[in-house]
Amino acid sequence: MKTYTLAVIAVFSAGILMGQNGAYVEYKVASSKGPNGTVKIKYSEFGSSSEFHMIVPEMGGGFTSKNLIKKTTPDVVYTINDKLKSYSETKINETTSDDPKTYVVKKIGEEKVNGYKCVHAMVTEGNETHEVWNTKDIKDFDKYSEAFRHNKKVGSLKREQALKAAGCDGLPVKTIHKGNEKEGDLTMELVKLEKTTFSTSDFELPAGYSKGASSAGGTKTGAPGVKSQEEIMKMSPEERAKYIEELKKQYGK
Repeated sequence: MKTYTLAVIAVFSAGILMGQNGAYVEYKVASSKGPNGTVKIKYSEFGSSSEFHMIVPEMGGGFTSKNLIKKTTPDVVYTINDKLKSYSETKINETTSDDPKTYVVKKIGEEKVNGYKCVHAMVTEGNETHEVWNTKDIKDFDKYSEAFRHNKKVGSLKREQALKAAGCDGLPVKTIHKGNEKEGDLTMELVKLEKTTFSTSDFELPAGYSKGASSAGGTKTGAPGVKSQEEIMKMSPEERAKYIEELKKQYGK
């Protein structure tokens, strides 16, 4: 599944530029195979942060991951681990060179979803499809859409460009990802969007947290990355059990 990764936080972390000095955005995420959760995003002139909470039945519980992008370092995503009181850094890649997929967009029509006028489209990439309902009703929607470029598991700059070329771009109000029997259908839906005001301290690294050692790809050495459900399902029972135990140690509560 495209969503169960720490990168999914980075995807939403670029945020949304709306009224006052910021906005709060919340999505609910659900899989037909069981996992479900929420993505909560805060954006302001000082930066953006996101909290991704997922309940995974296979884990016997869930995990929470946090990311931060500061205006002073807009090309860096900070992944925060509250349990270890540490953080790691990942450079944001703004190119399409590392995305070998071909995206075919078909515009289906226009519909209202959750009160928003949306363009309904189908994006096909190989055997997988992303059915999307995007809206331009929200001011500066394009600022928010930039967030989806930074998470290969949920968004793609290349896919965004294909949607824009077909006249189907906008703020995602609802998406349904299909294409893998083991992972099931993954639905992400916008449930809250409100203007609000934040302070500088809301977008700073927590006091006392130390920087963890990072690999070239930005993943903290010794800490397991949160894999997609698709990757989990491809593991052997032994590999899956070991991976889940590692996740519990790093992110469990």
